[in-house]
Amino acid sequence: MPGWGEIFADPVMQGREPNPELMGLIPGWHAAGCRLVLDAGCGVGRHLLPLVQAGFRVWGVDCDARVLELGKARLAHGAAPAAVSNLVQADLNRLPFAPGAFDLVVSVNVINHGDAATFRDYCRELDRVLKTGGHLFIYTSPREAGERVRLPQTRELEPGTLVDIATPDGALVHHFPTPAELREQFPRHKIHRWETVWAPIPFMGNVEMPQLIFWGEKGR
Repeated sequence: MPGWGEIFADPVMQGREPNPELMGLIPGWHAAGCRLVLDAGCGVGRHLLPLVQAGFRVWGVDCDARVLELGKARLAHGAAPAAVSNLVQADLNRLPFAPGAFDLVVSVNVINHGDAATFRDYCRELDRVLKTGGHLFIYTSPREAGERVRLPQTRELEPGTLVDIATPDGALVHHFPTPAELREQFPRHKIHRWETVWAPIPFMGNVEMPQLIFWGEKGR
């Protein structure tokens, strides 16, 4: 089974376009006064450079050192060398930032990786480093997507937590939250968008799968 470093080292993966749902919200985030942005699970920098080019000060976190090196190269080659030092290797359930450090936190197709407790830890940390009044954008695979990647050998460790599934990293544990489960992690947030859409998954041959969008604004 390839690891994430190997998956993202593939030139096809490195050439993926930014998530259109995220890109479409940039004007609204500017209007809300967002300036300091964390890309939690930044990978090779699919969104780092577009966010820098949009005028944000951007930090990125990923757990894979190889992936981060590719991200640094992308920033350096994309005329954003100042942002290279803002890339940090860390686990999302232990983010190395102070509470309320960011105006905007984005995380695209990351928080599925782990069991239900890990999913909750990820969400807690995303919320912790977001300031009051800040914006949070999460794009992830919901329970409905998990049901579509089951194989005969798939094991369900707990509700929504599967291993041995039909994805390139399918031997790893994945948790697929229900929309309500994701909403429950952010009770203080005013909801701007919370819905499931269908979108192509590049590392699965662009087959369309349900994807859950959460855009919230952190209240007091």
